[in-house]
Amino acid sequence: MNGKTLTRSTTDKFLGGVCGGLARFLNLDSGLVRILTVLLAIFTQVGWIAYLVLWAVLPTEDGGPTGFDEAKNAFGQGSTGRSSDRPEHNPDDLR
Repeated sequence: MNGKTLTRSTTDKFLGGVCGGLARFLNLDSGLVRILTVLLAIFTQVGWIAYLVLWAVLPTEDGGPTGFDEAKNAFGQGSTGRSSDRPEHNPDDLR
């Protein structure tokens, strides 16, 4: 299309940067993309699903993490999940 890759914006963002990144990719005004997204969300239920999917899979424009990676880190699942990552339970500890 225009040689650009679709990413989430780190500068033109209101929530997750999806509309800003989509606007840059499509060479449109980000306000227009936001309005269209809200209208799609209200009238077709597609807007919010598409937004969540794009947020989850698109990395930020600076090569940063995807939204899914950010959520994993925010909720403490950023570790490998191995039991060695967690402190051992001491049966004598009554806390």
